[in-house]
Amino acid sequence: MKSILRVIVFVPLALIILFFSMANRGSVRIGLDPFAPSDGSGPSFEAPIFLVVLASMAIGVLAGGISSWLGHLSVRRAAKVARAEARKTRVEIDKLRQQALASLPADKRVKSG
Repeated sequence: MKSILRVIVFVPLALIILFFSMANRGSVRIGLDPFAPSDGSGPSFEAPIFLVVLASMAIGVLAGGISSWLGHLSVRRAAKVARAEARKTRVEIDKLRQQALASLPADKRVKSG
């Protein structure tokens, strides 16, 4: 099921990226110095426009993912503490159950299976 869903999603996405790249092969000059005059004397390079657009999108997705991951650190930390407390509680319940069963008279004990 997952493989079919992947094909349904990723094949059209790959085709869209491919067609976009083929339609936008022209070069564009990318300036790296925001304070340089507009005559292009500052550091710059030329790249195909599709590469600039796709790289910008990839950087945006990466920045959003990192931001989301950092924003959820406190939630993950709280979940880790809650799991540890639940584990301790289960161990304590098992110990108390064994103690309670051991304190019962032999004829009242029920075998658990």
